Amino acid sequence: MFDAVKRQAARANIYIGVAAVADYRVDKPRAHKIKKTDERQLQLRLVPNPDILAWVASRPKPPFCVGFAAESRNLDAYADAKRRRKKVDMMVANLAQDAIGSDENEVTVLDDRGKHRFERAPKDAVARQLIAHIAQLYAKKKKRTS
Repeated sequence: MFDAVKRQAARANIYIGVAAVADYRVDKPRAHKIKKTDERQLQLRLVPNPDILAWVASRPKPPFCVGFAAESRNLDAYADAKRRRKKVDMMVANLAQDAIGSDENEVTVLDDRGKHRFERAPKDAVARQLIAHIAQLYAKKKKRTS
């Protein structure tokens, strides 16, 4: 995924990093199935995957970047810290335990203007609200930089 993003990032006006494939991966994947043995414990060493969103946002002329923060607690604080650390224009935050497996979601959008709560609604309705909000912020940013 990272290679595909690297090839296309320079052409993007808006980058929406909806989700990482995974935050971590196995350090040394095996070529073959690990057979069950009498050993009671299997230890896997995990290493972080590249942070694609942070890479896109750090480009010399980055697109308008939107990230997502699925948290289990301290939603606003963790999501805003993530937004600032990655230097993205907008972060969409939700509580994972309330969203995963549900047809509805409730999100908080964090941007330079503050926090914006989107009420619980079907996920497709929330997605439409997010696209409208992104379009509005992108238009304002584009005016400032023109």
